[in-house]
Amino acid sequence: MILTVTIATFNVQDFIKESLESILNQTFNEFEVICIDDGSTDKTVQILKEYALKDSRIKVIAKDQNQGLAVARNESLALANGTYVVFFDGDDIYDLTLFEKAIKCIEKEQDDIVIWDYLSFWDKSEISKKQQEPSLLAAIEHNNKLALLQRPAFTWVKMIRTSKAKELGIHFPVGFTRQDIPVHWHLITQVDKIALLPEKLAFYRQQPDATTAKKDKKLFHLAFVMDVVQAYLHQAQLYAIYKNEFLRQQLNLLHGMYDNIKDEFKEEALVLIKERITDEHYNYLEESSDVRKTAKLFYRSLKGDVFSKLKLGVWKTTRYIYRTLIK
Repeated sequence: MILTVTIATFNVQDFIKESLESILNQTFNEFEVICIDDGSTDKTVQILKEYALKDSRIKVIAKDQNQGLAVARNESLALANGTYVVFFDGDDIYDLTLFEKAIKCIEKEQDDIVIWDYLSFWDKSEISKKQQEPSLLAAIEHNNKLALLQRPAFTWVKMIRTSKAKELGIHFPVGFTRQDIPVHWHLITQVDKIALLPEKLAFYRQQPDATTAKKDKKLFHLAFVMDVVQAYLHQAQLYAIYKNEFLRQQLNLLHGMYDNIKDEFKEEALVLIKERITDEHYNYLEESSDVRKTAKLFYRSLKGDVFSKLKLGVWKTTRYIYRTLIK
């Protein structure tokens, strides 16, 4: 078996047919499909089973209870029989040439990972035009790990050699959203044979009900998954090498968490941030220009800088007025 396609689903009855069709109609067809449904309460499982009856490549595992995306992905990796594995979501769409191009790319130099580009869409009519736009991957060298770490951490833009994933002990942290982030760090920092495919071949559906669009306490998971990354870097003795990039991402993500979360959770978010910010972070903030300007103002005001607090307040007011006028 050349390829294992894993699909994690949860209440995606409106999108799963389109997603499956974009997989089953690929120009390369030597693959198995492992669908793990995470306790859907709509017609998702029914649709999956209908497809499985028509296509022997599909295996459906339906869970009685919701255990989270990480559990589904970990279980599907353990079941993967293919030389390569991809981790897909059941509401996105994929270019019909993706598998053919990715396999050709990864096998050219016998690499362990191939990474392609993606586009985001609200309406399918946007895809054709956006797909023609140049890929930012074209400007990155395949061995530039810092540049690759700065790419979106999505797992569904990667095809991974299954034996390498298992050898590294790739594991999605259970209980968190954004569980792609620690896996992204693990893969990029440990794998040297990486190929890049600078084409937009995955189409990321935007929907207001998606977990990543919510502004509730699940945003706290940004803090927790970066804790996982930090622990991994220390355990692998890689922290000194990647410290600056880790600090940059952590500072930006923690500020983004606080800035985007609902007002009722901001006090709790502030506690999480204060528990994590140390002198090391403040030293980095003073030495680096890579942290967002608003994030710098936020952390300086957190430390008691009145001028930064005033500037941050002006920026927030201006943004509020702008957003109000746009609406």
